[in-house]
Amino acid sequence: MAIIFIVILGSVLPKNPDKYLKDRFWAYKVHHKKSYNFIILGDSRTYRGVSPYDIEQVLPEFRVFNFAFSNGGLNPAIYKAAETRLDIKTDSTIILLGVSALTINNLSLPNEQYIQELTRAKEEVMERMYLGTYLNYFSSVTPTKVRDLIEDKKPLSNYISIYHDNGWVESEKFPQDTMEAMPFYVKDFELHTTNYQLVDQLCEQINQWTLRGIKVFAFRPPASEPLISLEDSAGNYNEALIKQKVEKAGAHWIDINPTLYKTYDGSHLYKSQARKFSKHIANEIKNSL
Repeated sequence: MAIIFIVILGSVLPKNPDKYLKDRFWAYKVHHKKSYNFIILGDSRTYRGVSPYDIEQVLPEFRVFNFAFSNGGLNPAIYKAAETRLDIKTDSTIILLGVSALTINNLSLPNEQYIQELTRAKEEVMERMYLGTYLNYFSSVTPTKVRDLIEDKKPLSNYISIYHDNGWVESEKFPQDTMEAMPFYVKDFELHTTNYQLVDQLCEQINQWTLRGIKVFAFRPPASEPLISLEDSAGNYNEALIKQKVEKAGAHWIDINPTLYKTYDGSHLYKSQARKFSKHIANEIKNSL
């Protein structure tokens, strides 16, 4: 009877994906052993903003994996990690780079989230990867949530993240506040601005990849206009110069009109906008190929 009661409760009560499913997502992203012929690198604007599903619809010959991280830096540590995921036995391989202002400054240089997952205890990794889905079934629920469920009360605000094994997080948030991210960026740029030595390192890496036959594409992840302006000014992000350097190294820079895409906090795309944006990226790559 207890087992039946638990199963029924697990079926009807709300879950908390930002506990077990989130933990499983990051452990799986770093530790699973599959290889791909299309790897995406960048920060949270990229892992929330680029959907492998929509790229694969346009480019069905590719197996796409989003290997971007929170505060993910573009630097040798992540380049090496990406190469371990790349299936070099296939005829065509692609690396797609989301080059935001925070990916090429000293703040993201440590790649803290990636390193934290990489060095996590093996037992904890195994638990997160293989038990996370089942543990989520028994997520703890507050009495308030149970009451709201019974009374069919809708929350005044909500932040929804759905975690996919291909590395994408589809996101929704209401109410939206397109200025929400600004104070965090202002604070970050007071300490760190674009590091053009990292840009030169990126270009050296692009050159090495292209010499090996790996096609490289790069773009600036879309954001709200005030945030783009802040990156350009306080963040010292010179898109024209970065584009010139990246293309000279052998990559193809994909120009983005940020006004075509809507964010929920000024920095991250709604899931519908992420899918629209991903199709645009995929079609640009298809035309280039």
